[in-house]
Amino acid sequence: MGDHRLLVAILLGGDVAAEIDGLRRALGSAELGRIPPHITIVAPVNVRADEVDEVGAAVAELAASIRPVAVTLGPPATFAPGRGVLFLRVEDGDEVLRNLHGAASVGPLAWPRSRPTRPFVPHVTLRSRMAPEQLEVATRLLAGYVRPANLTSVDVLEQVSETPGRPWRTCRSARFGGRSVLGRGSVELDVTVVDSLATDEAAWARSAWDEYGRSAYGSRWRPDAPFAVVARARGGSPQSPGPVLGVATGEVRGETCALDRLVVDPTRRGEGIGGHILRHVERLASERGCAVVRLLTRDGGPAEGFYAARGYRRSVVLPAWRDGRDFVVLVRFLSGG
Repeated sequence: MGDHRLLVAILLGGDVAAEIDGLRRALGSAELGRIPPHITIVAPVNVRADEVDEVGAAVAELAASIRPVAVTLGPPATFAPGRGVLFLRVEDGDEVLRNLHGAASVGPLAWPRSRPTRPFVPHVTLRSRMAPEQLEVATRLLAGYVRPANLTSVDVLEQVSETPGRPWRTCRSARFGGRSVLGRGSVELDVTVVDSLATDEAAWARSAWDEYGRSAYGSRWRPDAPFAVVARARGGSPQSPGPVLGVATGEVRGETCALDRLVVDPTRRGEGIGGHILRHVERLASERGCAVVRLLTRDGGPAEGFYAARGYRRSVVLPAWRDGRDFVVLVRFLSGG
């Protein structure tokens, strides 16, 4: 059972993040695109796979007890000589962050005793590995930079070691002050926002949804069944398969096959890979008793033409569905459907 490398941080969003990313870009930060602008609460720690859910639950519990906090970012500063780090100070709300750091740095997130510890300093890193002369110039040029920010949530991030650059991705996000009360003295709730459900949460959601389906649709109801169709270049081996050239994912929902996405390697488009994958999706749908394949795509986009050439017809137009663009529902009835 492999370890997961986790980091607890408050991610900055909106205009604040865009502005700080602009500073990081100008400074040539290697972290740009690898991790969003953030305030580290617990530095990266290796955690066992069976402890990841525990960490997420503990961080969510802490977040529920904290109200959103207003802080001031800046002006820039550096750590002790030799570390080469340029960062923005975090003022005003730093006491709240220190308390959060102390409360979170326990259990699986406790710093290993074998590693030296440093005092916790709330900060937003702009760039690491800077030469002393670079630090001096950057600190002087940015001396007047001060920016207010509102902190509203805390994230648990995991390092994706198999992806080039080893970026950090959020695996759980918890809003501050997430506890709320329904009615007069009825139910206290801890409400969190997450990118993916923990194991027990996923099991509960699946069970509850299945129970609803049985009660709503009767004896003909079948649980939603996710599927994926993967196309790889031929020539690999079971131990080292060929590179992925295309993927389709979706769900079989009763008599409908809902195609969620179909994507092909941009360098291999026009070679028939997408059509080949789509035929496999349709074959799978027929074998599982579906009468129709349904999908959503941009109105008038190239994907609509791809599907129209293969028998898909417009069903419903969804105005301004995403980023102000219209989308359209396409359907294709299968033989016998």
